Amino acid sequence: MQNPDQIDAIRRLNDAARAIPGVTSVTNITMGFQALSDADRSAALALIARFSKFDDNNDPYGEHDFGAVFRLASGEWTQDRPDDDQVIAVTVFWKIDYYEPDLAFGSDTPWDKDRTKRVLTIMLSNEY
Repeated sequence: MQNPDQIDAIRRLNDAARAIPGVTSVTNITMGFQALSDADRSAALALIARFSKFDDNNDPYGEHDFGAVFRLASGEWTQDRPDDDQVIAVTVFWKIDYYEPDLAFGSDTPWDKDRTKRVLTIMLSNEY
């Protein structure tokens, strides 16, 4: 179990991993996400980079390591979970995992940026 300072470090590193995917983290996208239109991928990535809708359901440990963004039937993208009367056309999940620098094993020190490599995976919800 991490202490509050370690959780704060993990959260800050995860926020940076989302803000600059591929630079501060290794980024993987699934075939389903890649199949979205360029405009939809760009809109989803922009929302993931500035995602802020963390709560007890998607962030129980305070690490900012998981979230979802939604494209409504209207074509609008949002990070807010749509109301029951709104039709969701696409749900994109993103998840950050922690590995040792050589990516062979999970990291025991996710708060240490020098001993942990972050892997951001972006996928359609039906690929989970």
